[in-house]
Amino acid sequence: MWFQGMPRRQAERLREAALRHPAAAQGVSYPGWYFRRWHFLPGGYLSGRSVRLYERVIRPLYWAGSEARAVRLITRWLERTGARRVLELAPGPGRLLAELSWRLPGVEFRAVELSPYFVAAARDRARGAHVLHGDARQLEGLAGVFDAVIAAHYVGHLPPGVRGGAFAAATLAARPGGSIVTVEHRWHRWPVPPGVRRMAVRGAGFSRVTFYRREIEEEQQG
Repeated sequence: MWFQGMPRRQAERLREAALRHPAAAQGVSYPGWYFRRWHFLPGGYLSGRSVRLYERVIRPLYWAGSEARAVRLITRWLERTGARRVLELAPGPGRLLAELSWRLPGVEFRAVELSPYFVAAARDRARGAHVLHGDARQLEGLAGVFDAVIAAHYVGHLPPGVRGGAFAAATLAARPGGSIVTVEHRWHRWPVPPGVRRMAVRGAGFSRVTFYRREIEEEQQG
């Protein structure tokens, strides 16, 4: 993760502009650590310019040519598990979301993204999905709703102190017996909460696609 500090005045300007953005939802707040020049992007994730630079430079670097394999692995997993309601966390510009929606037209896709600029890009690209503006660590209203939750290059790119909470939120959004799917660089780590079982790990370039299952309560008690 590469990030640089951001002057307070710039952060305040970006915050005010984000609140006025057409894709912004009322009541969404931004944690202090979000105001960084992530990956040296001048406006972090909170400017239209940064979205364009992210798409052209940063995102290809994240995936390093492995996206097609990751898409195939995730598609097969969703088909195999019979997922019908799927949530993606922090979809960025929505490329993975759009690809999965196209491959699985019978599946209902939703997503939660904190940057309103990325929300707008994802809505434009993944027209078959419902993209919400919000903090993907705060999913209380979506608890136990989804057959599968996908987090691609999200949890491991957060500050280390918040990764565990972000992954725990993802698991709570999955129904008991449902799946959590992560795509992350191999060197990123975070704690896995009780009641979550790792089912499979597959390589995809510099990244790993990991499939977890949220255990059913009776199994935990037994």
